[in-house]
Amino acid sequence: MKNRKWWDIRALTNAQGSSVAEIRIYDEIGFWGTDAKTFVARLDEVAAGADEVIVAINSPGGDVFDAFAIYNALRRYAGRVTTRVDGVAASAASLVAMAGDRVVMPENAMLMIHNPWTVAAGTSADLRATADSMDRARDGILAAYRNKSGKTDEELTAMLDAETWFTAAEAKEAGFADEIETPVKLSASVRAAGLLARFAAAPSSVQALVDAAVDTTVGNPGSQVTPPVDPVAEPPVDPAPPNPEPPVTEDVGVLAAHVFSACRTAKLSACAESIVTLTGLKDRATIDAAVRNASEIAGLCMAAKLPELTAQFVGDGLNPDQVRARLFDRVTQAQPRVNSRQPVTGDTVVATGGPKASSIYAARKATGSSHAKSL
Repeated sequence: MKNRKWWDIRALTNAQGSSVAEIRIYDEIGFWGTDAKTFVARLDEVAAGADEVIVAINSPGGDVFDAFAIYNALRRYAGRVTTRVDGVAASAASLVAMAGDRVVMPENAMLMIHNPWTVAAGTSADLRATADSMDRARDGILAAYRNKSGKTDEELTAMLDAETWFTAAEAKEAGFADEIETPVKLSASVRAAGLLARFAAAPSSVQALVDAAVDTTVGNPGSQVTPPVDPVAEPPVDPAPPNPEPPVTEDVGVLAAHVFSACRTAKLSACAESIVTLTGLKDRATIDAAVRNASEIAGLCMAAKLPELTAQFVGDGLNPDQVRARLFDRVTQAQPRVNSRQPVTGDTVVATGGPKASSIYAARKATGSSHAKSL
């Protein structure tokens, strides 16, 4: 899963005989698969002799920093760049779309922009540094949207804060798209469900698109009729039991959506991506067990007044007993050490043991002799 490639780049020749480099981004950008460095290297190789680059996008987003690398690589290309939204260009994918000299959207395609978000863990200094990094990322996003649309930063910030979804017509009116094409049959990556679950205002049309991609409807088996029993005849021999139905395997997209939904309900959104990675999206039982494990870890961290360690411990794949041990070590190390020894100062002598029996006997003997003499 970690080596899955989320893009495809190939050299083509169009109807006019011109050389074209076609890029398809039909999945989550970065994160699971190869990084933007490999993408850019392949783009440079294919685009070197091309007259035009066409980027077809159908993605719910992904790693914003990989999206920045792709955006900048496309903007540096000397030839013409056309970006086309074949379904949905949301979040980081919308940033890639802005790299086009011409942005084309079918009537039924959609574009979404919002503020960057991330999962963070660590000290207060780590969290402040992460927040600063997110602010810088938003500044870069604003620059890309401003360059394409001509809107002010204030207008764009309001759109980012609201998580704004645009139809093709709305995107063109806002300056994010240049041309509207006739509708096409849209499809969504099955992995879109997990990422879509993060969004607060996904339109029903987009949700329906994802639901269709991850449809796991199973037909109902036909009913069976039991024949009447003849009381005189020999009892019928039971037929061999039918082969059991194979278990229904849910699509990874559905399971990913379940992870994010369960984590949101349990107030463990920061642990969602770690749970996806740890469970491998095997099945619901495995996922639910991982969420319960994360909830128990969160309770332990809260009791220890170290809630910021929850995501780190879950991501490390620890169980509650291991977390208890680590929290105990942290708490005890933070306490001041108690030294019961008295320091040696001046003429103070520190005894290293109790009085010896021989000393006690000698003292008693001396006392007895004195008493006898006084009589």
